[in-house]
Amino acid sequence: MRILQVYKDIHPFVRGGIERYIHDLSRYLSVRGHEVNVLVAGNGGSPEEVSGFNVIKYPCICRILSNPISPRLSRILKTIPADILHFHLPLPSAVAAWLLSRRDTPYVVTYHSDIVRQAFLLPLYGPILRRFLKGAFRVIATSPIYRETSSYLSNLENIEVIPIGSDLDVFKPPDTPQKGDYVLFVGRFRMYKGIEVLLDAWNQFPERRLLMVGGGPLENQVRRRTLEERLNIEIVSNPLDQELVELYQKARCLVLPSTLRSEAFGMVQTEAMACGIPVISTALSTGVPWVNASGVSGLVIPPDDPDALAEAVRKLDDPHLHSELSAGALDRAKSQFNAVQLFTRVQSLLKEAVDAELS
Repeated sequence: MRILQVYKDIHPFVRGGIERYIHDLSRYLSVRGHEVNVLVAGNGGSPEEVSGFNVIKYPCICRILSNPISPRLSRILKTIPADILHFHLPLPSAVAAWLLSRRDTPYVVTYHSDIVRQAFLLPLYGPILRRFLKGAFRVIATSPIYRETSSYLSNLENIEVIPIGSDLDVFKPPDTPQKGDYVLFVGRFRMYKGIEVLLDAWNQFPERRLLMVGGGPLENQVRRRTLEERLNIEIVSNPLDQELVELYQKARCLVLPSTLRSEAFGMVQTEAMACGIPVISTALSTGVPWVNASGVSGLVIPPDDPDALAEAVRKLDDPHLHSELSAGALDRAKSQFNAVQLFTRVQSLLKEAVDAELS
């Protein structure tokens, strides 16, 4: 199959959960003999080979509320050879460009998240999005919870749930068990990640280390508060993939204190669980608490509650509970979030769409 993936960015150029997922899925499909192109926003130019597939950067004149703007995107979507297109949403500009292109190639959508921060656009964009989703061969929801709670997914008939997994050959426990002495946060420093909640909670831990892996819009704010309040926090920017795995392996636990529906799944949870460390995450009305099953793979706490976060960190000082949740996290990663098994399901769905078009 000739497969065209469509999003705004991709790993390793931009580090994030959706970006890594698209990279890993594209590599999987390429290894299995498919011709894979990934269309992302950039400055144009020649395609660049990454991990066995091609990244095509379409010209982007600017980004408005993280959404790339390109007057040429409709024409580009119409002309790139492909048997199937795979869109990753939210990406309003690509939805509009596709409808304008009038291309009749079948397409599949992975619906990663509702639009939250730009919700004021929904009166205009909502009807366009519904038309686009209805026209897809399948819409993939990443969790049963998100399928039920998203107003754009709950009434769709062409929907299938396929979670996001992690590569269990990469994210795995260390060969020699190591007791970590730090708590780990991994993710972009954005408002919905609960960064302020995490910093407030860490005022209660003058002796306990927190490693924050990532960067982003709130990085300067994190550095300022760390300095002014003398927080025991270390920021790790852009580690290599193997370095990230080692950070997971040596951590006491992962914290994901997200506060908004923008955190639809929390892929870092599956990475941590696959490395055999428990997760502390929040009870959002999304897939986050479904991924991290409370009392099985970690602890789930109310959002926007620094005291609850601090108390959950203290609970994991209990060696019996920590050991139990560590084992549960690894078991859950293996049984529910094996990327190879989940990518196989996506591949089958793409092939089904192409075969349906040919029949």
